Amino acid sequence: MFRMSAATRITLGLVCSMLGILMAANYFGLIPDEEQLSIRSRAQLVEVIAFNTAPMIEDSHYEKLQAVFEAIVDRNDQVRSMAVVLPDGTPLACAGLHGAIWPNDLETRSTEQFMQISLSAREIERFAQLQIAFTPLRPETLLGQLVTPMSRLLMLAAGFGFFSFRWFLTMVLKNLDPSQAVPRRVREALDILSEGLMIVGLNTRVLLNNMAMEVMTGSGNNKLLGMKASELGFAPVESTPDSRMPWDIVIAEGHAVPNVMMRLNSAKGSGRIFRVNCTPLAGNDGENRGVMVTFDDVTALEQNKIALRLARDDAEAANKAKSDFLANMSHEIRNPMNAIVGFTEILRRGMEENEATRRDYLNTIHASGTHLVGLINDILDLSKIESGKMEMEICSCSPYQLMCEVVNVMKMKAQEKGLILEHSITGTIPSVIQSDPTRLRQILMNLVGNAIKFTEEGRVTITVESHTDRGIPQVRFHVTDTGIGMTKEQCGRVFEEFVQADSSVTRRFGGTGLGLAISKRLTQALGGDVTLVSTPGKGTTFTFAVNTGDISCVESITTEQAVKIQRNQQTGIQQTSLNVRFKPARVLVTDDTPANRQLVGLVLRKSGLTVEEAENGLQAFERATSEAFDLLLMDMQMPVMDGFTATRKLRDHGLTVPIFALTANVMESDRNRCHEAGCTGFLSKPIDIDRLLTTLSEVLEIDHDWVEPEPVRTENLSESRPPVTGTQAAEKVNVSRSDRGAGSSATASLDNVMNLVDRLLADTDPGIPEKPVRSPTPVGPSTLPPLKSTLPIEIPEFREIVRQFTEVLPVMLDDMNTCWQNRDYKGLNRLAHKLKGTGGTVGFREFTEPSERLQQLAELRQESGIPESLAQLKELASRIEPIHEPDTAVSL
Repeated sequence: MFRMSAATRITLGLVCSMLGILMAANYFGLIPDEEQLSIRSRAQLVEVIAFNTAPMIEDSHYEKLQAVFEAIVDRNDQVRSMAVVLPDGTPLACAGLHGAIWPNDLETRSTEQFMQISLSAREIERFAQLQIAFTPLRPETLLGQLVTPMSRLLMLAAGFGFFSFRWFLTMVLKNLDPSQAVPRRVREALDILSEGLMIVGLNTRVLLNNMAMEVMTGSGNNKLLGMKASELGFAPVESTPDSRMPWDIVIAEGHAVPNVMMRLNSAKGSGRIFRVNCTPLAGNDGENRGVMVTFDDVTALEQNKIALRLARDDAEAANKAKSDFLANMSHEIRNPMNAIVGFTEILRRGMEENEATRRDYLNTIHASGTHLVGLINDILDLSKIESGKMEMEICSCSPYQLMCEVVNVMKMKAQEKGLILEHSITGTIPSVIQSDPTRLRQILMNLVGNAIKFTEEGRVTITVESHTDRGIPQVRFHVTDTGIGMTKEQCGRVFEEFVQADSSVTRRFGGTGLGLAISKRLTQALGGDVTLVSTPGKGTTFTFAVNTGDISCVESITTEQAVKIQRNQQTGIQQTSLNVRFKPARVLVTDDTPANRQLVGLVLRKSGLTVEEAENGLQAFERATSEAFDLLLMDMQMPVMDGFTATRKLRDHGLTVPIFALTANVMESDRNRCHEAGCTGFLSKPIDIDRLLTTLSEVLEIDHDWVEPEPVRTENLSESRPPVTGTQAAEKVNVSRSDRGAGSSATASLDNVMNLVDRLLADTDPGIPEKPVRSPTPVGPSTLPPLKSTLPIEIPEFREIVRQFTEVLPVMLDDMNTCWQNRDYKGLNRLAHKLKGTGGTVGFREFTEPSERLQQLAELRQESGIPESLAQLKELASRIEPIHEPDTAVSL
């Protein structure tokens, strides 16, 4: 319901009083009536004309009378027509359209518009009429008839009076002090408050405020009263979709608005921040009469928050910079370390194919180690790069050899992504140049690493050629990829520090954007520069050149000559392992995958331990509580009963022997869960043989008196023969051992291995229904480099494990495809988990990452990505190199 304010009601009362006075004055004739004056003047005009026309009528001067009438009508705007008419209606003189204007029913009376008067003359026996028609005093419309001069006066007075009275009352009320109506003790209590308080009326004017409010705004005594609240200088600290002041929201919507942060922008209070609370004030009838607003000064608190926020942002920025730096260094360090550790492990286990391969591996290790040393120096030189104090160590170096070293270090990363990494010489180049090999290698590593990172498929090509810049000899390298490419705008930013093409590139590929910036500075320090040409979606070519120094006496070489020189410089060594021997002890290996049990059992038996097996946690619990074991190896994710439950039950049963978790889940949370279940330690899959033996040596005694026997080798009797079966392998190894007196113990050990192999072939996943025996789907050949097991396959038992894995793998992939077609996510999850642990265990770590990704997708029931993961696993399977019987039998 609409309610008028007090000021409006008072204004209307004053207007009505004024109108009443005007109407009374008009009634008593105190206000001149314009219409009455006009009527009187018209009547006087008629009488004057009648008096002056009477002599002309007596003299019968009708023509003269006609001329006078026409002159009067033409000269007087208020006269429309006039005539002298006999009683029978015959006009003696007429001017204007009198006959059409004069009404027929007027008779002898006169009105303000039509006036007539009687005339007499001796020649006229009857009286004639002088008739004059005037213009109307008001428009002839209905509105015109109603709007009289008096009504117009009243309307003008009402409108003008309303606004004038309203303005006057506003000014008067503005200067009134509503606080005088508040008891003194209440006002004193309000003034004691440290927070500002004011009462705002429905017209948003201040009706009451305390002393703190005046001090806060810097106004004098009672100067806030009557002011608009919006004029005090308050503004929200943070912009919101609703730009209204909080008290305006309370007036409009009738509900409280708490905890609004506002800034005071007045001259004396600028920069101060207040927490504002607005509460509606209801009258006796329940209607909203105003708003009580309180202001709590939180400037110091907000400044502390701002300081803390800035400190937090600085800390986060510093932490991010540190993380970015560590991520970048981790990327740079892991590449050469991966090559060093990987090829060292191959050489240590004697898994190289021939002398040339061994030399190639050692050269890769040497190049990776050299690069790693240079990278550490680069980390120490970052401050020198920034300060401009970086020094170049110029010496003789081979650009082709540096390029080959970079390729050897990066080729494993390229192979992991299925890329072709190739290098060549265009024309001829100097065999030796004068430059800084460490810096040159670092530039190449950065550019090639970036090319591999931003290329999903295709190839990365490195070429080097001779070049001359303004008469200065240089060698120029080109690093070309078939990757994502860049726009012109992105190309202009990539050489800035900590900047990549855009944020999506950082999210997708990672990195800190530091490599290209450092490469550009290093290239400039070596006398050249870095440029690039890129096409989005097609690839990028980075080109950099460095000065060669004096090469007047240096031979120029082609690609073929460089390769020949490189081969002549290769050297290498060979090492073997697997020589740990424990004192007699019993170990229980629990795993639902026979291949894992077989491999662990084989390693432990060759280390002098007695190994028993269990397929799930329930079997492990039953055997461990009924038999004596010195150590337990427990897979954690198994059917029937998992390893966590089995370990907890064994600990609750009082078992105190060491229990080591053996699982493919390697997150920190998984480690903590294993320890909480009661595990002594944690071993991850794929199984690292050296780590396994090292870990067990911490809890089992080593037989230091045992000496590894010298291997006995027999010559190969045939250059070409079919693959040896598991039984044949056992027999052959047994023969070798019998020559040395191994006897029946070796036969028993090998029989146990063969039984495990048979179970591997018969294994089916518990989550997959039993299927008839069928031939696996053949896996097509791949154009990518072949995959080789990292296990020592020159040992027959290991070779047989790898062979059986390669035979079972296609069947497992078919089962995975069947699960996917049937949307059996549980079965797909179990198979992916099994392959994740087994693939790496038998020496094919390439299966670990895609299997883990497939397991996660199946666990989340996320269809997107599963077909791609299955296709990747199938492609990896096609690259596995067939297992053949070696030319030399290894005696155990």
